[in-house]
Amino acid sequence: MIALAVTLATVASFVASAALYALPPVAALISRTSTPRPGMPVVAQMASVVLRSLIVACLVAGLMAAAGWHGVGAGTLLGLALCSLPFVLLMGGVVHENTALSAAGIHLLDWVLKLTIIGAIVGSFA
Repeated sequence: MIALAVTLATVASFVASAALYALPPVAALISRTSTPRPGMPVVAQMASVVLRSLIVACLVAGLMAAAGWHGVGAGTLLGLALCSLPFVLLMGGVVHENTALSAAGIHLLDWVLKLTIIGAIVGSFA
């Protein structure tokens, strides 16, 4: 069952992320403040998003199993707690790499959504 949870969480977080970045104000802001990596095909970029979501879903599943936690509530709280990690990484990008604060905010929102969705779905199977 955990494989199904990880798969569903991966797909759902990818769809949520795609929906966020497809919103016209978000798409406009990201296109103004970010530079795509030259030569990186869109398919490779999307595969990277799916892979990152899969890795995080496996992490959440492993942490929940190791802690003996079960349920949607525990999974959601774990996902929210893990939001501190992308926050710290994005803050480093803003401070040290001149990442636009607005772009970092969108990327943080993306991770908050992903981690919450992943936690809730994995938790519902745990």
